[in-house]
Amino acid sequence: MEQETTKIPGIVYSSFETQKVIGEHFILEHGLCYIISGNLKVTDAGQTRIFGSGDLVFYRKNFLSKFTKIPNENEPFRSITVVFDRDILMQYSQQYNVVYDKPYALKDAVLQLKNDELLENFYQTLLPYFNSNLPEQLISLKKQEALMLLLQVNPDLKNVVFDFNQPGKIDLEVFMQQNFKFNVDLKKLAFLTGRSLATFKRDFEKIFQMSPNRWLQKRRLEEAHYLIKEKNKRPSDVYHELGFESISHFSYSFKKLFGVNPSAI
Repeated sequence: MEQETTKIPGIVYSSFETQKVIGEHFILEHGLCYIISGNLKVTDAGQTRIFGSGDLVFYRKNFLSKFTKIPNENEPFRSITVVFDRDILMQYSQQYNVVYDKPYALKDAVLQLKNDELLENFYQTLLPYFNSNLPEQLISLKKQEALMLLLQVNPDLKNVVFDFNQPGKIDLEVFMQQNFKFNVDLKKLAFLTGRSLATFKRDFEKIFQMSPNRWLQKRRLEEAHYLIKEKNKRPSDVYHELGFESISHFSYSFKKLFGVNPSAI
């Protein structure tokens, strides 16, 4: 079996025997992932981290990240992720009177939790459920149990999961310099900076003196030139990292800007 993804509503079991790049990822909902085996490489604004077997990883909604699932030599990558959608969070907040009270200090898209025996045991108990048809009420209870254990491990995360506000208006130039590598549409970029699409385009052109699409391609190609020339990276390693969908499109655009093929640098 090369790969398998099995889903219960809001709970996902993944198994990959070959490396799997998930691609550009606009995180729609908060989630908690337990890595059973293999490694998970996560790239977000300005950093790349690798998590391994036994790690508990919390990821935050309304962030950009790239996920690469990497199997070990003798075993597949395996993980279980519990997704906390708005309905389950609202229900939990009302039932247990847990509310957001102040902004969460850290701005990372992905956080590693300290090892916790109760959470690890909880994930092990989920494995048999993927072979059964579960009633909706039981699935809801399991997601609430995961949320309760998460907040027991890190109580401050209540100010992440129960913050139901939309992203506020932020510094557009700083955001774009941190996130230009992600190949997501302009509507999502506008949303993440707290702007309508029209305001995003207007503010962007005031700051960068060109359209968003033109600036993004130019900035990615400049970064590619730097990585190939100064860091000795191969074009085949760079193009996907910088949001290009194919090596041919990347090579054509690179030559158009710099006058030479990337392989000639």
